Amino acid sequence: MPDSTTRLLKFSRDWAGLCQSGRILVSIDRIVHGDTLDEILAHETAHDVLLKSTQLGWVLLALSPSALDPYPPGPLRDRCARLLEAGILASRFTQEAVATFLPGLTVEDAEMAAYRARHPRDYLDAADALEWLRARDLPLETKQQLVFTIGKLALSVPVLDAWRPQGLHRPERAERWFHTPRNRPDRRFPALCRALRDQPDEVLRSMASGEPAAAARICDHVRVDGKPFRYGWVPTDAPSPAWLGGLVRDVIRPLVTDPSLPQQERDRLETTWEHPTAAMPGLQPAMMSVLLTYTTSTHGMIEVDPPTDGLHGYPLVEVQHNALPLPVPGVEPLGTDPMWLRQGETALWFISPWKDNRACHLSPPWLREWLDELDDDTTLCVRDGADLAGILLDDPRLARRRRVVLLQHRTPHWALFVELPVMGLDERRGPVTMTVANSELEGVAYLMLRPECSSPVVIVPTARTTAERAARALQAQRGKIRFDLVDLPTFLTSGAMTRDVMRVLHNFEAKPWPEILKPPVPPAPRRPTRAEAEAAMDAPAARMAEACDAFEAAPTAEAFAAVAEAVEATLACPSLPSVSFGWRIWFLDNAVRSFCTGYEKLADPDALGRAIEIQSDLVDLLPADWPERADYERTLRRLVLRGYAEAGAVDKPEKWGALLWLLAAEFSDRPR
Repeated sequence: MPDSTTRLLKFSRDWAGLCQSGRILVSIDRIVHGDTLDEILAHETAHDVLLKSTQLGWVLLALSPSALDPYPPGPLRDRCARLLEAGILASRFTQEAVATFLPGLTVEDAEMAAYRARHPRDYLDAADALEWLRARDLPLETKQQLVFTIGKLALSVPVLDAWRPQGLHRPERAERWFHTPRNRPDRRFPALCRALRDQPDEVLRSMASGEPAAAARICDHVRVDGKPFRYGWVPTDAPSPAWLGGLVRDVIRPLVTDPSLPQQERDRLETTWEHPTAAMPGLQPAMMSVLLTYTTSTHGMIEVDPPTDGLHGYPLVEVQHNALPLPVPGVEPLGTDPMWLRQGETALWFISPWKDNRACHLSPPWLREWLDELDDDTTLCVRDGADLAGILLDDPRLARRRRVVLLQHRTPHWALFVELPVMGLDERRGPVTMTVANSELEGVAYLMLRPECSSPVVIVPTARTTAERAARALQAQRGKIRFDLVDLPTFLTSGAMTRDVMRVLHNFEAKPWPEILKPPVPPAPRRPTRAEAEAAMDAPAARMAEACDAFEAAPTAEAFAAVAEAVEATLACPSLPSVSFGWRIWFLDNAVRSFCTGYEKLADPDALGRAIEIQSDLVDLLPADWPERADYERTLRRLVLRGYAEAGAVDKPEKWGALLWLLAAEFSDRPR
């Protein structure tokens, strides 16, 4: 995304975040440091109302999935990001004026200075255009409705009417269109405020009531840069599938048919919007979109695939997995750009108040080895992620572990009413037990859910109103799953579960940990040995790589003999069995590749035979439930078939049975 877009979205990240999957994300840090959750929600829901009641808002919502993470980078994403930037840049002060002024209407005079101190200067300057309304002798509800009416009128530029005829899917045209004062909400908003400021109370009441005739009469007299005030309305009720289909045709279709964009990216966009009601963010109720989040700043050691025997002794480990076919942000070192997780990789944060924190990225073999060795006392907290990133699905090692799932990306509505099985809760696991645990922080609550077997515990950090509303809605469902609402002591079925939940919530709210959450000192402390063993493998690995490079440059029998000698020396190294499991796989896999290269370039049957032997050792090394074992078995079968062909087994009837078995087991997938 261009730097300017990144800066702009950070400026208005709260309501721009509403454009991304329709979420209202509130940092728990703000609540911990004294901000009032009700005040924050009033601010954010004002953005939500304005987005969902104006043409411009729905255009921004439609553009956002393709403009922001986790959409794959490329020209199309850059195009959508620039279009999103143009719309935000034209309307951000109108949005912030309404969202800042509205909650302030209920603030007492004595508290107003503190209220204003909690808001950026830019927001306050924008809201000052409405200050005249505070002194008017009107009921509070009338004032609130009038503020919304002014905001909606200012934002109701007829962008949908102009999108296709004027080619606004091209950023330079959209930027010119929004630069025109009568098409720019931030120029329309102060003009409307000035026009209404001198109107009598009766006119303001009729405007607040939403009467179209009253709005039309006022707008007839409003000029923006000398031009008439135009506006375009949207459905007052929830948009119908037909209306959403028209929105997609107007906004998305021109991008799909634009030949200046790569065909592959246009095809992806078209597939994304095949079902508009599923792709469009923001269709769920605003209060069911509230999610409390927190930022993990990594101060300590950060590594990639470190020896896993050194990753123990921490009371709490947070895990985020990437199941998407594109990189996503992982560990974010303090003060620098985030490290990126490739598909299948996992980020881990090791947390303890009693020792230095650390973090790492683990490839699949390293993660599985770590899970196999994990202490029972360790609290494992899996963060969810958008589009299944963050959820380790069907992993047997994880399934055997007691664990917590902490929602940090999905909205309560999406997680609980759309993707509940992804959270580990479905009819196979029996009835779902849930509880609402109120925090000591005002307005904050945690909706917790667990299956009959007690794990995982799903924690939804949200507003108290949202937690209670979601619990009632789940209880009222008449589907395959029964939801039972209980008190917190009944929900917590064991001391281990209680400890897990307390650790996660104390860390989430940055509260001091009591000593009861401290892990016990093991009777025989672990002595990490893998780092030493892996250091001892550096020299043999370097010799093997050097020999392979020399053979690649000059593929002679003499050079291959050096490769074979270096490989055998590496495999015979006494430190090899003690390195991390992922490195053992890597060394054996590279040994097979080295011998296969010798066979292919020199037609050396002995090299093929040795490759088969090492591949067989590699398959035997892998546990039966290792996800990639089938790939390695397939490679072994293909090598054996190549060996039979090399030995002329096709002409030997006594070998036909084995050949037929190998052929029957063979698949068309490419080997590793």
